[in-house]
Amino acid sequence: MSMQKPNKDFEKKILSSSIIGNALEFYDFTLCGVFVSVLAREFFFATDSTTSILWGFFAFSAAFWTRPLGAFVFGYIGDNYGRKIALTWSVTLMGFPTLIISLLPSYEHIGVLAPIILITCRMLQGLCTGGEYNGAAIFALEHLKKKPGLISGLISGSCVVGALAAMFMGFLTTQEWMPNWAWRLPFAFGALISVVGFFIRRHTVESLEFMQAKTKPKSSPLATVWHEDRLSFFMSITSGLFNGVLSYTLFSFLSVYITKYIGFSLAQGIFYNLFGLIAFMSMCPVFGAFSDQITPLNSLKLAGRMCLFIPAISFFLFQMNSGFPIIMGQLLLGTLVASFVGPSHYFLQTLFPTNNRYTGASVGFTIGMAITGGSTPLILTFLLNTFDHLMVPAIYLSLWGIIWLIVLNILHPRIKLSYSATGSTFEKSV
Repeated sequence: MSMQKPNKDFEKKILSSSIIGNALEFYDFTLCGVFVSVLAREFFFATDSTTSILWGFFAFSAAFWTRPLGAFVFGYIGDNYGRKIALTWSVTLMGFPTLIISLLPSYEHIGVLAPIILITCRMLQGLCTGGEYNGAAIFALEHLKKKPGLISGLISGSCVVGALAAMFMGFLTTQEWMPNWAWRLPFAFGALISVVGFFIRRHTVESLEFMQAKTKPKSSPLATVWHEDRLSFFMSITSGLFNGVLSYTLFSFLSVYITKYIGFSLAQGIFYNLFGLIAFMSMCPVFGAFSDQITPLNSLKLAGRMCLFIPAISFFLFQMNSGFPIIMGQLLLGTLVASFVGPSHYFLQTLFPTNNRYTGASVGFTIGMAITGGSTPLILTFLLNTFDHLMVPAIYLSLWGIIWLIVLNILHPRIKLSYSATGSTFEKSV
């Protein structure tokens, strides 16, 4: 593997490859969330719209079941054979299940095979994403030592570039003048851009930090994590739990909430959700840079405290059933999610040494995401139908904010942080 000394052009190339690769992967991953209503209608049999939506969210959640397995597989590759190899294959393989979804016949034509194939494709997408999200940040932060919080925020926000592209395609192809099959075009396009991701990643170089760490004897990264960094592993799981609740309320649930419970059309729901995603994308680097000033730990504590009151304000604004209040609610909620997600890569980077960082951060985080990421839209839909109160999602988010603060304050002080994750020592400094 070749190594290269850092310079401005090299640093830009590393950062851009991580951002673009992450964006391409999340375009593919987000499409099913954007088209959840369409996929539910096309591939599942249901007698009413609520059951149909629940089936759609079930299919969407399938990707989260396999994210930990993907993190384990690509984490093993990344910790033993190189970050570059793992990231190149994760973004390339994502295109195959996305292509299959674009060509998949409906339930009306092939019956029960349709939902089975759809769920299988979602599981394959989750497998690939499990190796990408944390891995891209680890790769970049090992290369780029200055302003790690800002780098963390830029990479966190990059996934929304892909999500926004998916949202735009959803908004465009659900217009009344588009044919019924137009939803298939964004999936076909997603398969093609995975090829672009392959060439981007192919022309990067391995991190010097990883190359130096490989002078040590090989071992099973997951076994090492469990024996030496167990508390850090539990901390990464909790981070994934809270991230899943926040992110997939914003990314997948809000457009359904505004459509089904507030009364707007699907195209309008997607349109309003764009404001939340833009706020998230813009504020991730801001909160990431802020964590460089106040430390990632204090930044994530702030996010937990914000979660105690911002959801109530946002969902109150949504219920005003008017364009401007809904936009303001989206902007507030997008900012809340960014306050946690922006610095989270920086935080996770400090918890593990180089030789098991890819596995420890990725597997732990994706276990948490598997539990709450796919289930949050499903749970919120179920709770709304059960309690018939439009503030239920706000209460749910605030309860998770309390859980995050409790775990962070109890568990984190017991973790010894002395790994040179970004060029400095974090011994009790984060």
